[in-house]
Amino acid sequence: MTKPNIRWFDDWYVVDEIAPGLYGIGEPKYYQINWNYLIVGDERALVFDTGPGVRDITPVVQSLTDRPVTALLSHLHFDHTGNFHRFADTALADLPILRDSMRDGLFHAPEEMFLGARDGVSWTPMAIGQWWSIGQRVDLGGKELEIVATPGHSPESISLFDREQGILLAADFLYLGNLYGQIPGASLPDYLAAAEALDSLLPDDALILGAHGKPLPDGTHVAPRLARRDLEDLMTGLNAIRDGELPPLSQNPDRYRINDRIALLAGPASYDMWR
Repeated sequence: MTKPNIRWFDDWYVVDEIAPGLYGIGEPKYYQINWNYLIVGDERALVFDTGPGVRDITPVVQSLTDRPVTALLSHLHFDHTGNFHRFADTALADLPILRDSMRDGLFHAPEEMFLGARDGVSWTPMAIGQWWSIGQRVDLGGKELEIVATPGHSPESISLFDREQGILLAADFLYLGNLYGQIPGASLPDYLAAAEALDSLLPDDALILGAHGKPLPDGTHVAPRLARRDLEDLMTGLNAIRDGELPPLSQNPDRYRINDRIALLAGPASYDMWR
């Protein structure tokens, strides 16, 4: 069954028109079921994450907008950065941990942040066109997106917040399925601090869009939609983990139930000061 706002672009990419000027570009055949997002304003457009690079994403973007496009990464993991080098205009969050990876005018993602070796993927060194500070509001013409720091999954992770629409593009901070808090650089204390900051930021009716999805019971793939209650459940779970009140469902890595749609994975290093 195909929903009216869902269509396959080809045999790899699916497009979900979530709202006017907001598109999810999904990769249901990739093993992590990535979702990237295109936001189109009156003057320019922004691609938030570029997928693993198994297929070129730029034809999909070009089919949806003729505006100038900037590609912005939520973080450096290989499954979000694969097509980044294909965009003429690129942006990263202006964080010291990222600035430190510039050499000779090119950005070199360190393997401990890229994690591509596990899938046999290497980073393509490239110039970065723009550095956007935390809290900066990016004006696309009729649409403004705020850069929000959301570490936890990784130290450099960011989300995008559309205040007018109450929409958060949460990337790998919050999505359906197992949240990866067990990988190098992940921190449960950072996860909780970022969740508490989002709790103060988001309206009660916020729509949260994640970067990894699951098919609906009928097999349809749509952009993963979450709500404020999912964020609240995450905070509740993290507080309980910190206080030793939530036992893991399984171990190696530890897997904690957040709610019936979300679980959180954790490894020894990710507990940080909690243990």
